[in-house]
Amino acid sequence: MENTIKAPTYTFHKELFTYSGGYLMYGHNINDQVFIARFKHGPKNYRKWINFLCKNFTVESYLQDAEKTSPREAVESRGFVDEMTIACMKAKLIAKDKIIAELNKRLEAK
Repeated sequence: MENTIKAPTYTFHKELFTYSGGYLMYGHNINDQVFIARFKHGPKNYRKWINFLCKNFTVESYLQDAEKTSPREAVESRGFVDEMTIACMKAKLIAKDKIIAELNKRLEAK
């Protein structure tokens, strides 16, 4: 989903966030709202995102970073960590361990 920067481009304000149906949006009203993030696994941490965004981004800097990568990668690049971040890191480590084990087997077979 491509963001068109219509929302205010200055600092985030908590009262301008709306959360509905798994989508976190930001803006004064429906005409200037921009997509912030989608929460596929429930709303349990969207408030953490709001607090983190308010402390670490301007609206414009977040939208630019999120468009270059993804919403999750944008906030993680500034130090955001939650249960999902840890689960993703663990999955990457497990995958890396499996690849290393397979490469070692191939080396030993030669």
